[in-house]
Amino acid sequence: MKFERKDVDLAYRKLKSYVYYDNFSLLLRQQIAEFESSPNFEKCLNDLVSFLNAPVKKESYFKALLSEIDYYVAPKKFSREPFNYGDNIISNNFTESSYLLEKVNYFFKGPVELHIISILWILKEGYVLHKDYHKDNYAYYLELNSESGNVVDGLRLFKPYFDQYQRWRDKGVDLAKNIVAEGTDVVVLSLDIKEYYYNINYHPDLQEEIHTRIVNDTGEKGTLFTQMIFDINDAYQKICPKNSKGIMPIGILSSGILANWFLKDFDKKIKQELSPAYYGRYVDDILIVLSNTKISKTYDTNRFQSSLEEFLHKFFVDRRIFDPIPNKKKIIHQSGRRKCIEIQKEITYQFISDENIEIQKDKIILYSFESKESQAVLDMFKKKIEQHSSAFWFLPNENDINDDFDESVYELTYTDTVNKLRSVTDIKQSKYGASIFLAKRIKISLLSDNKKDDKTTEQILTFFKGIVNLEFSNLWEKVLTYFVIVDDKDAFWKFFKETINSIDCIKSSGSPKVKSNDLKNTKKYLGEYLMNCCAMATALNPGFVDLNWWSDRCKRFNYDWFSNTFYKNVYALKKQYITSNLLRNSFVIVPLLNYLKITNERDVNLVKYDYLRLLSTDLDKTNFNFDEKKLMYAPRFIYLYEFNCIDFLRELIFQAKGYDLKMFEDFGQNIYHNSFDTFFKVNHEYRNTFYVSKNGHEVANYSENLKKYYFKINEGYRSCDQKLGYNTLEIPQSKKIEHDLKIAVANTKVKATNIAQSLFDTPNTDKERRKDFIDLLNGAEKVKADILILPEVSTPYRWLPVLADQARRKQRAIIVGLEHIRINNVCYNLLATILPMEHNGIKDVVINFRLKNHYSPGETKLIVDRGKIVPKLNKALYNLFIWRGMYFSNYNCYELADINHRALFKSKVDVLFASEYNQDVNYFSNIAETISRDIHCYFVQANSSDFGDSRITKPSKTESKDILRLKGGENSVVLLGKIDIKKLREFQKTRISGQDTKVFKNTPPDFDHSNPENR
Repeated sequence: MKFERKDVDLAYRKLKSYVYYDNFSLLLRQQIAEFESSPNFEKCLNDLVSFLNAPVKKESYFKALLSEIDYYVAPKKFSREPFNYGDNIISNNFTESSYLLEKVNYFFKGPVELHIISILWILKEGYVLHKDYHKDNYAYYLELNSESGNVVDGLRLFKPYFDQYQRWRDKGVDLAKNIVAEGTDVVVLSLDIKEYYYNINYHPDLQEEIHTRIVNDTGEKGTLFTQMIFDINDAYQKICPKNSKGIMPIGILSSGILANWFLKDFDKKIKQELSPAYYGRYVDDILIVLSNTKISKTYDTNRFQSSLEEFLHKFFVDRRIFDPIPNKKKIIHQSGRRKCIEIQKEITYQFISDENIEIQKDKIILYSFESKESQAVLDMFKKKIEQHSSAFWFLPNENDINDDFDESVYELTYTDTVNKLRSVTDIKQSKYGASIFLAKRIKISLLSDNKKDDKTTEQILTFFKGIVNLEFSNLWEKVLTYFVIVDDKDAFWKFFKETINSIDCIKSSGSPKVKSNDLKNTKKYLGEYLMNCCAMATALNPGFVDLNWWSDRCKRFNYDWFSNTFYKNVYALKKQYITSNLLRNSFVIVPLLNYLKITNERDVNLVKYDYLRLLSTDLDKTNFNFDEKKLMYAPRFIYLYEFNCIDFLRELIFQAKGYDLKMFEDFGQNIYHNSFDTFFKVNHEYRNTFYVSKNGHEVANYSENLKKYYFKINEGYRSCDQKLGYNTLEIPQSKKIEHDLKIAVANTKVKATNIAQSLFDTPNTDKERRKDFIDLLNGAEKVKADILILPEVSTPYRWLPVLADQARRKQRAIIVGLEHIRINNVCYNLLATILPMEHNGIKDVVINFRLKNHYSPGETKLIVDRGKIVPKLNKALYNLFIWRGMYFSNYNCYELADINHRALFKSKVDVLFASEYNQDVNYFSNIAETISRDIHCYFVQANSSDFGDSRITKPSKTESKDILRLKGGENSVVLLGKIDIKKLREFQKTRISGQDTKVFKNTPPDFDHSNPENR
């Protein structure tokens, strides 16, 4: 088999993408960042290709890679020193002078090239093994092409682990709930295989079986990569401290496939012997649902110690699935200075076909649900799951986040009624609750610049102390990121110092004692992990702290495990995360700013919105071009709307430099085509090997064909002098309207002070305004609106990506008047129309930006009096949108005062929308009613709530024309109205003589009835 660079590139991209989304591979993320940032990056990939084409001749290359294999020692379990408080004392103090390290895990550490080889093994050979176990397994579930059976092209390798975990858990719970609801008893059993990765006995016969299995399926003569994987595993086994003959390296992706395959006989045995209603395995966690089964309340005390033991004997021992192995367990009870040792009998369960597969007794949980009893427990568990799954479906409510902190992160255990303090028997911390709190806090903080919250800071620093901080180490990055986003250097340092000191307080527990070398390596691991967290956080704002800041503080730590080059490593690694784009892309305020060349040349604050706008206009335009290498190896799918946003902003910045408005006068609207060309190149041409063999003309044809699914721009109307007209922008892949269209009208106050701030200072994004904004978006979701419309100049431009993401996820169109963007003293008033679509399961949006054609006299005076510039268009361009089969257009307030402009769409639209900031309510009220009658369409307008007359109007008689009309109110809300487009069209198809005016008013003279017929 001949290997090419495209094969290695494909494997590398899949590896990088997997690590980008995986929250548990931070040190591998570091390796990949260093690898890609190295000047030898291209040479390393080419050398790997050369080796694959001559593995025997270049055997020394592979041996050199194997010799670099090492391991990390990571903490698995901590405990605290026994309390000397005495009995019945509960404390909320989790800080001690030392913390006991009870268990560790060993993780694979090796060159990136070996990780690439593991991906190539999966792509070329290992995928065959997936077919033997995939039905019952949910972890490391390959994304396979339904036709070829091979792994799909592009970035995807496995189905997302969070989706698969939920599917594994929810399927079992749902099935159990349904069985009980049908009147049948059910038992749900949860099992856990003990230290499975350390106990896989992959003996030579089993390895030969794998070779044979792959050869028979692929038809290839040999299994080049399979042998390499076994060589990697053998090399790791020799250096890993774990005392075991069969060690599967944790941390290299080939192990996930092999571990699943080695358990296929275990899966098969349980299904054959038990015939469960459901059997599912997620790595080493097993969920079994047994129908028409219940646990006995009594048991033979001569033979068993519990009902659970009797149950396991009946279903697993008697049926020759498990062998029971009796053991003795020593338990030490300590109260004050008194110590008591208790010897307990314990049974371990081993798989009858392989003694290495052992079930952890302390992790066996059995749930028995009888059909005649209450189903409340199942219902509550299901409800809790749904709450967790939808934690981010709504944007976080700012007022509730801090209030929910204590409830989210602390879990109290009660023995009696919750109203009695003495009923509290334990206090535990919730990692999930803390993670959700931090994620919501970060999301909120990104909506405004550098807004510290003292209460939040205190809550975080108080919670992350001592053993809690050590046990929740996977949240360190989120904590540090939050402090970077809110620009709180003091809190950043306090957390860093607390963490360093907590790491140094770790010591080995008494029994079983962790080796001294493992203890030292664990501290080094945590130090390196913290270094990565610092680098990841500060990569979002490289200028947050400088090298001197790090140097001054790191000198204070004199610990033997703490590297004296720590601060230099953080600084270098930060740059590597930026270069490789492995930083958290979702936290970048301006979409794709991190993909521009300028980020390579200077410290760019990626979490500050105004960074680009305030840059010196003497910068060359090439600084704002994309870095092609970053695009080529982008670790994630990049949506069209992201290119849409950054391309528009770049053009706006440089057109403002020359007071140029060509972008807004371009009837061809080339910006959409340019954005799509880059979108196609990044997500398809670069990533899919299919295009490598195609010539440029063929690739261009594929691009044009795909573009037609996203949008179509066609010429509409042009006036004789070519100074007025519209284009049609169609979104083909939007589901047709099958019901009344639900329109949410935002009732919110647009404050004059906010308008002035956006024009002459920095846009207001304070807490109160953020809350109003979030309430509107959540309100539209609660009523399940199809379209949300907001007033003119109601929303800062920096919040546009949030609107776009909401529109994409919820598939809701949004029409919004953006606050003025001032660049080079030019004040742009923009109306944004955000149109969602879905193609091949991928949701996206197309954003239309339109400059206001007529600034109002008051608006013009406000701008000019302060020495700023009102952009004046030579051509007025509007858009006829076709979305979900609905034809509509929109106007930006004062444009409606131009009779020629508002007459453009007579008979051509179902709905006209208007975003307004307008005090002259009476005049515009008459215009609204006139438009609805003259154009003969539904008319929707959103005005500032203090002015009022936000409405949905139809061309009907006075007493029934207003579907919705509102004014006033202090809080921001949405009101929902429904319109029946089908009914309107049917009416319009009928000529005047046959029209029933009880439903709608007659169509106006010269109304083209063929237009609604063609729609």
